[in-house]
Amino acid sequence: MLSATAPFAAGFSLRKRFAVTSLLVIVGIALGLGWLLSDMLTERMLRREGEVSMEFIRNLLVTDHSAAFLNHPQDKELRDRFMGSMEHLETMTEPVRANAFSADGTVVWSTDKALMGRRDADNPELQEALHGDLVVHSGTLGSSHEKLEHEGLSQQTHYYVESYIPILAGDKSTKVIGVLELYKIPVQLSAAIHAAVLQLWVACAGSAVVLFLALNGVVGRADRVMREQQARLSESQALASAVELAGAVAHNLRNPLASIRTAAEMMDGSPAHQAEQQEHRDDIIASVDRANRWITELVRVSHATQLPLAPVPPTPMWHDCLEELQPEMNRQRVVWHLQEGDAPDVVAHAPMLRQILLSVLANAIEAMPRGGPLAISWQEQEGQLHMTVDDSGSGIREEVRQALFRPFFSTKSGGLGIGLALARRTLAQWQGTIDLFSRPNGAGTRVVITLPVAGEEGKD
Repeated sequence: MLSATAPFAAGFSLRKRFAVTSLLVIVGIALGLGWLLSDMLTERMLRREGEVSMEFIRNLLVTDHSAAFLNHPQDKELRDRFMGSMEHLETMTEPVRANAFSADGTVVWSTDKALMGRRDADNPELQEALHGDLVVHSGTLGSSHEKLEHEGLSQQTHYYVESYIPILAGDKSTKVIGVLELYKIPVQLSAAIHAAVLQLWVACAGSAVVLFLALNGVVGRADRVMREQQARLSESQALASAVELAGAVAHNLRNPLASIRTAAEMMDGSPAHQAEQQEHRDDIIASVDRANRWITELVRVSHATQLPLAPVPPTPMWHDCLEELQPEMNRQRVVWHLQEGDAPDVVAHAPMLRQILLSVLANAIEAMPRGGPLAISWQEQEGQLHMTVDDSGSGIREEVRQALFRPFFSTKSGGLGIGLALARRTLAQWQGTIDLFSRPNGAGTRVVITLPVAGEEGKD
């Protein structure tokens, strides 16, 4: 019989789909975030460098009052004072070029004398600085249109940073009277930016990996829980159908059993065989009464939404079940042994527990066609009673053991496979368990039934 979980398992894998989708999304987010943050980091570090340079230039020009030269380029005294300030820039090794522009964009001073007196009309950064904003721009030569001040730069300045520093008329004035432009090859700054960007990308990659593993761990657990719940739901549905089927079959079996019993009571033979027939008739009547009692209990269970629980002494119940199956064990040459003493009471429903014990014993007897010992023992541990049934059959394979508790799975020819599945579900409702193990060296099968021990309050 196909399991209801098969379409779910074969047609849809939540973990795999989420892993692929989350990997694509997380990688995309990590790349986008890394690119955005690295760009912001680079821009901020360059701008900070420009602000430091602007502070230095303004302090230099304000100290000797030479900034006014940009507003009065014809004044010889201001010119000499301004040129003296510019000599400080020429002695600095970091800038590869420095240009001073007047308010109309004309180069009034430059470390490259060939540029002096020329005017660059196509320079958006210069125009922005003339409006009072510090402009920091980085790039590579040849990557965009060439500007006037790029002329003559060597190939060593392939990567450059240019800062356009607006020069104000005074300390408290907001009027821009010129712009000082500095070209730099930021070796140390570039190394610092490169190291910071590398750390940022490593952090983004690490965060992406951690996020991916964490999310997939959560979804993997959710997927397992969903599959387990789906399996339990499928099993519950199958068991519900099995219980309904068992109830219907039980009702239909009562009439033929009644007819068999009546026929057995009316058996009458010759005096020579009367004793033998009487024995067979008594066996038939006893078997029919036993089957009818089982059917009565099964019908009662199938109609009960929830079985009432009470303290149940298991030892007398084991004796009763063994005596009931004694004729079958005699035919199979099975010899049973029950642990001496009385086991503590367990919390269970007596008729249903009796059916479970009968089912376990019947399976054990069928597993020993050549006879042998059948041992029943018990052990109390941490408020649980562990009842063990050891047969001396041929044992059980692992793949069969795992499937035996599935509804409608049976190793018997013509078996319905309801007993063990119903037993496990019923015991689980009582906070108990049932499990099977193959004994060492193929010496048979061990069935362990665990039930909670009834408290003292339940015995009063």
